[in-house]
Amino acid sequence: MQRRHASRLLIDRTCESMRWLTSDLHFDLCRADFRSEGMLTPALMRLRLPLSLSTGVLVAFVALVTTLLILSSRAPSNQTMAVPAFFPPGRFWSQIDSAAPTLQLAVMNPASGPGTVYDQTYESVVRAAQKRGIAVVGYVDTDYGTRDLSAVESDIDRYYTWYHVSGIFFDRASTECGLAIAPVSYYARLNAYVKSKGGSARTVLNPGRQTRECFIGDADILLTFEGSDTQYIDSYSAPSWVAKYSPSHFWHVIYSASSAAAMTRAVDLSKQRGAGFVYVTPDALPSPYDTLPTGAYWRTELGKLR
Repeated sequence: MQRRHASRLLIDRTCESMRWLTSDLHFDLCRADFRSEGMLTPALMRLRLPLSLSTGVLVAFVALVTTLLILSSRAPSNQTMAVPAFFPPGRFWSQIDSAAPTLQLAVMNPASGPGTVYDQTYESVVRAAQKRGIAVVGYVDTDYGTRDLSAVESDIDRYYTWYHVSGIFFDRASTECGLAIAPVSYYARLNAYVKSKGGSARTVLNPGRQTRECFIGDADILLTFEGSDTQYIDSYSAPSWVAKYSPSHFWHVIYSASSAAAMTRAVDLSKQRGAGFVYVTPDALPSPYDTLPTGAYWRTELGKLR
């Protein structure tokens, strides 16, 4: 229903822009023709303009509609929440469960990785979240592509053996294409290793900033913004290639959004910027992911994403 509503808006905007040539009556006729026939030509013929001018106007409007459609397709009709859940089992994990299905992904992080000892309480919260349809992925550090692959794979093995995770979150990811290009690159190999585990095997790369297009095939999701609310407002930018891909490839994390109004503004911007996954929190450095928002702030954020 949202896409149909968006289409009506595009038609109205296109026909609205014809008013500099015509009257309100022709605006209504334009909408009727466009909606019934999917064409602007009948509306232009009604204007009885010279052929050369009509052709020029038609070309201009085709370009306009194409641009509007591209922009509309980039804005996610539905966003979902993805949370860095860097806190131990307890009430915040219960809060995650209660936020499904709006919240669809959580990153577990027992000890800056899986740790060296199995913890049954983590296995319990992972299973509870998965029963609610939430993908729980395990945090693994890659040290910008310099960490030994065997050590990274060992962390992946522990997560799958101990906690039966839904995938892996690769932190401190490099942005150098030499580590991305398949089939033998560092991140391509790690992505394939996770996929070989079976199941949903979701993969997330976190360079913490905008990266290069060469990485789009090395993970299901790229975390292309991680920073403060002020940074998101004042200094966010994205390379042109991002617009070619579905919002489902991109995740934005914004911390230090101290009020519900600031959070609402950040979520609205994330929609405009084509992020399919988003998380906004009032928590701040040095540990912005050791809690979840609560109360009206949390309810409002979930409501913005539903």
